[in-house]
Amino acid sequence: MRSRILAFLGLSVLLASPRGQDAAHQTSGGVLLDEQACYDVKAYELVLRVDPAEQTIAGTLTMRARATADAERIALHLDGALRVESVVLDGAPVEAAHEDGLIRVPAALRAGQEFAVAVQYGGKPRVAPNPPWTGGFTWERTPDGKPWIATSCQGEGADLWWPCKDHPSDKPEQVDLVITVPAGLVCAANGTLVATTDAGDGWRTFHWRTRMPISNYCVALNIAPYEVVESTYRSVTGEEVPVGFWVLPQDRERAERELPEFLDHVRHMEEVCGPYPFRAEKYGIAQTPHLGMEHQTIIAYGNRFRKREFAYDWLHHHELSHEWWGNLVTCRDWKDMWIHEGIGTYMQALYIESRRGRQQYLTQIGRWRRTLANQRAIAPRETQDSRQIYFGAGGSNDIYYKGACVMHTLRWLLGDEAFFVGLRRLAYPDPELEKVTDGSCVRFEDTDGVQRILEAHSGRELGWFFAVYVRQPALPHLVTERTGTGLALRWEVPGDLPFPMPVPVVVGDRTHRVEIVDGHGFVPLEPGAEAQVDPEGWVLRATRRE
Repeated sequence: MRSRILAFLGLSVLLASPRGQDAAHQTSGGVLLDEQACYDVKAYELVLRVDPAEQTIAGTLTMRARATADAERIALHLDGALRVESVVLDGAPVEAAHEDGLIRVPAALRAGQEFAVAVQYGGKPRVAPNPPWTGGFTWERTPDGKPWIATSCQGEGADLWWPCKDHPSDKPEQVDLVITVPAGLVCAANGTLVATTDAGDGWRTFHWRTRMPISNYCVALNIAPYEVVESTYRSVTGEEVPVGFWVLPQDRERAERELPEFLDHVRHMEEVCGPYPFRAEKYGIAQTPHLGMEHQTIIAYGNRFRKREFAYDWLHHHELSHEWWGNLVTCRDWKDMWIHEGIGTYMQALYIESRRGRQQYLTQIGRWRRTLANQRAIAPRETQDSRQIYFGAGGSNDIYYKGACVMHTLRWLLGDEAFFVGLRRLAYPDPELEKVTDGSCVRFEDTDGVQRILEAHSGRELGWFFAVYVRQPALPHLVTERTGTGLALRWEVPGDLPFPMPVPVVVGDRTHRVEIVDGHGFVPLEPGAEAQVDPEGWVLRATRRE
């Protein structure tokens, strides 16, 4: 989630300016460094002590990886606000340099070789100045004065607080989080709780493990005097999924009241997109002092149980949608981030339609349509880092709202049957994948892949659709002209691109699907008959010449 311009939609949109030392490195992704392209991460283990009184962290990150090419040096990212105490490669200490946000480790690796790097580090991690939009550690206090801590780092990258290969194209297959906090506090994190142990001297250790591929920025710590509202959810697969809602004690009753609605969100997502991907671990929510984020199996929730338009908790729904669009299906380059945000946002409209009716669905789409900037392609072909995809050409929320409107128009083009089959296959390309629970359903995807899947399940060629709507910014303009015998329609398209988009035209009580052939369409009309062009707003187009 990050939407900031409208402060209305899920946490994934506009990052603030970089600050402090290593500001140039306060981004994620971009062109992959040679020192990182040469290896594939298999697992991380983070053993960390979090001290609320001093606002410090200290511990060791161990990365297990496999070399994909010969290499004399590898690199991990780590923010310059933290200091490296030592680096050990395959059990032997090495002299590593920590400069410009990178830990460069000398190595003599051969392709196919497995290796392990352990980095002992610590210090004061950057405090998040405006979480989650500008991330870091949040050191808050509960209403009764106890520590309330959360991490958020989508835009800047997980290297804000732990050493890692900070690139969206490489997910570890397992992460262990062994987190020690003062007794009386609870650490809620990703995956399943392996153990809770007394660490002595008034400290307590929580060992969490996820055995599912996970994006670095979705690894999260949530620390507070939590109570957990526990339940189970029966998936569409028939499996019982553990449910945990970690909340401040004073909000327990509110959480218990709201959890049924949250589970209704899960139900709708499963009905449309297929089963909850991480049901072998848990469906988890952690109450946070910031608004929210799609942290895998432990989504951050800070919406204070508020319901706005359409009487549902939009924040929870949006972050939940990322368990499919972002965590199950992940872009390997930030240039395709609209897949996470645009499809995730569109799921909100579908939920509104299913629970509030078609008219409310159309109302929501119309509101989003009025916010579009149309200044930049929502899926540029060039590699992007996290800052570029949000701030390029001045930035906008179009990867959210235009992405959702594109999905809405695609639904009109394909028809409901083909569209909803295609949407489900975007989540799970093979129906057999809906049955697995070992993480093998998690995959990377890009915009070209989205197009191929939708073409395969609709029988339509969609290159022209994606070329106009996602690969360039300006919207097509529909020109209509009343003639003596009917209504003529034609598209004016940026760059004169092909655009055979049919248009709904209502005449009397009948809706005509007017096909556009060679750029032109026509509806015969009786004398005096009135025609309404797309009165429900199904086709995304310019409302004025842009």
